[in-house]
Amino acid sequence: MKDDTTMAVPALVMPEDGLRLLVRIAVRDAIETAVETELTAALGREAWQRAATVTGYRHGVVPRTLVTSAGPVTLEVPRGRLRRADGTTEEWQTTVLPRYARRTAALDTTLARLYLSGASTRDLRRAVAPLFGDQAISKSAVSRVVTRFQEQYRAWQQRSLADEPIAYLYLDGQRHRVCADGRMVWCSVLMALGVRTTGEKVVLGMRVVGDEQTAAWTQLLADLTHRGLGRPQLVLSDGSKGAAAALADTWSGIAHQRCLVHKLRNLMACVPRSLRGAVVQDFQTITRAKTAQEVLTALAKFRRTWALKWSAVVVSLDEAGDDLTTFTQFPPQQWRCLRTTNAIERIFTEFRRRTKTQGVLPTPEAIVTVLWGTLATGGIRLRKLHGYRTMIDSTLRQAA
Repeated sequence: MKDDTTMAVPALVMPEDGLRLLVRIAVRDAIETAVETELTAALGREAWQRAATVTGYRHGVVPRTLVTSAGPVTLEVPRGRLRRADGTTEEWQTTVLPRYARRTAALDTTLARLYLSGASTRDLRRAVAPLFGDQAISKSAVSRVVTRFQEQYRAWQQRSLADEPIAYLYLDGQRHRVCADGRMVWCSVLMALGVRTTGEKVVLGMRVVGDEQTAAWTQLLADLTHRGLGRPQLVLSDGSKGAAAALADTWSGIAHQRCLVHKLRNLMACVPRSLRGAVVQDFQTITRAKTAQEVLTALAKFRRTWALKWSAVVVSLDEAGDDLTTFTQFPPQQWRCLRTTNAIERIFTEFRRRTKTQGVLPTPEAIVTVLWGTLATGGIRLRKLHGYRTMIDSTLRQAA
């Protein structure tokens, strides 16, 4: 019989320091006091007091373990029964401790953020075990948290947009790798980001599709309008022909701005590497212009210069037409945000940073779940539009 030479790797154990123990005791006392105060208010009397009219009574305590940010805390939760108007009684329920909750909401949010940052379920459990114990965070705890996010995402995706005062709309897409039918495939996630009339940015909808064709963008816009989204003043896109065609079908004649960053990439692809620096330098004269007339002058100069140097650059530039300068119809204070789709690009960049350790996501649904979960937990914060204080003026001007 062979000897078993396999040795178990000892788990990392964090000794219980005095300060951490005092914090856990303080947390336990605070929770028990809050629950007892709530029960006293419901019954209208302390445990030792008598009353002429009895609205209920206490009947012991029940032990309960709650995992908090300070670690597992064992509580003695008081129980009570309340009298109904018909003379029967019902079990009193505390609002301090949600029913069946084994962890605080803040801890669930922390677990979700760690998972959405790219940590696997196994790595996450190993990381938090020294703080909360091996049994405090079960193998399926994180999976349940993520499943809850999926349910919340579906509710979010179906919410009404009728009360959203959206002035501007950003449209952009990005390709990702997922597993489907036992193999790795590429798909695209389409996103619609709105800017309220008060300047706040809000993600309105997402959809995972095979590619960025007109039908895919039409479905996304149809979903937004079906949920009550009104016609925005301006739509910004990355230059996708599918998005442009879908816009024309959904809102005929709407103001459309092509992303200048995407257009610059197209122009750079037209010339040899040695000329790309010159293209960037000349194109920046357009983005640095301070007035609408300066923008048009810089654009005309760029066209004349590169018609002689490399005509393919001008062909690519003219492909966008007047959609390159639509932003000049709005206050200059807003131009920084109305020239590009960087608002969505930043979201996609943060998403890639959080999922790069996973390589290929397991399902197409995992893309929108992780993306929305990262937004919902505050992993990605959206800034207000630059010059948002001028949005009211521009709204009145558009209405006139």
